[in-house]
This record gives sequence, structure tokens and C-alpha cells, in this order.
Amino acid sequence: MNASWDYYDLAEDHLKAFTRSAVRTKIMLRMKDGGMTAGDLGAEMNMRTSTILHTIKEMMEDDLVMKKGTRYSLTSIGKIQTILLDELVAAIVLLDQQKDYWLNHDLRGIPEHLLANIGMLTHSKMITSDPTSPLKILDNFVKEVCKSNCIYGFSSFIAPGFAEMINDCTKRGARIELILTQEIYEIILNDQAAPLANLLEFENFKLYIINSDINLGFTVTESILALGLYRNDGRIDLDSEIICMGNSAVEWGTELFEYYKSRSELIKC
Repeated sequence: MNASWDYYDLAEDHLKAFTRSAVRTKIMLRMKDGGMTAGDLGAEMNMRTSTILHTIKEMMEDDLVMKKGTRYSLTSIGKIQTILLDELVAAIVLLDQQKDYWLNHDLRGIPEHLLANIGMLTHSKMITSDPTSPLKILDNFVKEVCKSNCIYGFSSFIAPGFAEMINDCTKRGARIELILTQEIYEIILNDQAAPLANLLEFENFKLYIINSDINLGFTVTESILALGLYRNDGRIDLDSEIICMGNSAVEWGTELFEYYKSRSELIKC
């Protein structure tokens, strides 16, 4: 057995249990952070306690829930299944809310293990440009980044004003780490060798080069992740961007940065 379809039959009954019983699923999600009484569950879910108890009885038979006193809590197996279920629900919500974006953009730059955790970006918003405000995305990006103290970015393209922004943030003391593709690095080296050499003198600025063609651009700060993907036809999309907020989004973005940083070479002055 080396693929999920080889052992689907072994998991089929458990998977059907999630889809056929909303009560069961909601009970698991509500108990994710700790035990609850049947009365508390009923009040939160606006359901009769008898209905809750009936479902919990089935879940106890499946070793998903255990009882201590008057409180019910997840077993170890129940906790694991709930974590996976929570991630799946969050991913479905995100992909549904921003369906057109995820359908029409190239995801190959995002490693599979982070695609599996895409639900961590649920607290996000789409920023799009229009004819009356063609620089809306860039303006919003600069505004968010300029007030940050930690900036981690990856870029396979050059955005207007980006170099000036990084220069200003570095000089005011922000910690900055950038990863550039080899192609972009060579362009900057040819056009702005002196400013780049000056930046590399700062202890709070680090530059990494990755020798791969990756269609991706993102920036992580202490509070947001700004994610820009290429369109499926290979064109850079400067008209739309996803801004993701909260600790989980920053954690996801930081892991993506570290993934590429481990595959990059540090440039020394």
C-alpha cells in the first residue's frame, strides 16, 4: 500500500460518518479545545440535549469521545481526527470564498505540505486593482510593509518602488531577509550594484539567491502575509493579491519562506 486509493476502503466508513452527520462533526470541532458537558454542547449548537447524547454515545463506541464526570472530551484518536477535520473545513471555506483566484493561478510554487494546510489562510482578503486605481495593490502593499519591523520576502519579479521601500525599511532598522531568483538578482546587480552593496553592509539586511525558476512572490511580516501568484498562463498578476492576517497566516508564510531559504544561497558583502 503506497497510495491513499489503495486503502480507501479501510477508511470509508469513518469518512462517511463525517459527511452524513453534521451533529457529529460540529461536536468534534467544538470539543477541539477542551471537554464540555452535553448541556453546554446543546446550548452552543441550539439542539436538544437528548440529540447530543445520542450522537455522543455513537462517538464513544467509535473511541472518539470519552466521559469523565459530567464532561465529555475527545480521545487521542478523536483529537487527531478533529485536527485534520478542522484543517479540511478551513481549506474548503477559503477555496470557496476565493474560488476564481485559486482556480486561475499557478500553485506549483507552493510545496504540497503547505497546500495541505492552506486553511491557515482563511482570515484573508482579496485586493484588486481597477481602472480608477491601477496602483491600489502596490500602495496597499507598501503601506503594510513600511510599518513592519520584520520583513521576509520572496520575489521572482521586480515591482515598481520595491527597491526604494526595502532601502528605507532597512535604514530605519527593520529586520529584512529577501530571497530573489537568480535572474532577478542579476538584473539588480547590473542596474543597481552600488545601492545593493550599500544594503549588504547593514547587519539587519540579508539577501539570498535561489537558482530556480519559481513563479511566486510573497512577503511575510509580524502581522500579515501578502501572497502574489502568477496566472496559469505564466503572466505576472499585478492586479490581484491576497492579504492574510493573523498568527496562523504568518506561521504559514514563515514556513514557506524557510522552505525556500533552505534552498537558497546567502549573498555576502
